Amino acid sequence: MTRRLVSFFVLVAMLASAGRAGGAVSTRLATPAVVRDHLDAIRRLDGFRGLPEPIIAGEFKVDGNSAAGWKIAAPGQPFNAADAGPNPDLPARRLIFAACDTVVCIVHYERGGIAHFYEILAFAKTERGWSVAMNAIGSRPLANLTALRQLLRGAPFGWNQQSVAGDY
Repeated sequence: MTRRLVSFFVLVAMLASAGRAGGAVSTRLATPAVVRDHLDAIRRLDGFRGLPEPIIAGEFKVDGNSAAGWKIAAPGQPFNAADAGPNPDLPARRLIFAACDTVVCIVHYERGGIAHFYEILAFAKTERGWSVAMNAIGSRPLANLTALRQLLRGAPFGWNQQSVAGDY
C-alpha cells in the first residue's frame, strides 16, 4: 500500500472518530521534549529563507529512513492539490509557514491528494543531520506561529498525531 493511501486512511479514521464524538477531534498532541523546549526560541521564516537546505531538498531521516523524493512548493506556488493534478512533476505539498532555531525546525504545509489536509513536521537536528521528531495532521491550516505554539503545548485544535512515517 502506498504511503499516500496510508495517509488517506489515517485521515478517514480521524474524521470518522470525530463524527462518532459529535464534533472535532480534541486530541492533545504528545509533543516531544526537544520540540517543546524550543517553542519560545523558534522564529517564523520568510518562505524558504532560513529553512535548512537539507529540509527543502528532502535530505533528512524519517524513522531512520531517507526521505529522498520529498518535495515541497513555496507559499503561493503551484502544487498538486489533487491526486490527478495537471502536472505530475509538481510537489504534492505547499509550505504555509515554517519556524526554526538552530536545533528545531517546524514546517506547516498543505498536502494535496485524494484527501486534502494540513500537516506539521517537526524536525530536530542531531549529530547525523535533520530528523523528523513528530508529524501531525489537521483539516484546517493554523493561522500563525502563536496558534502553532498553542497546539504543540497541548491546545485541542482538532489535530491528530500520526506516525512520522505516514507522509512518505
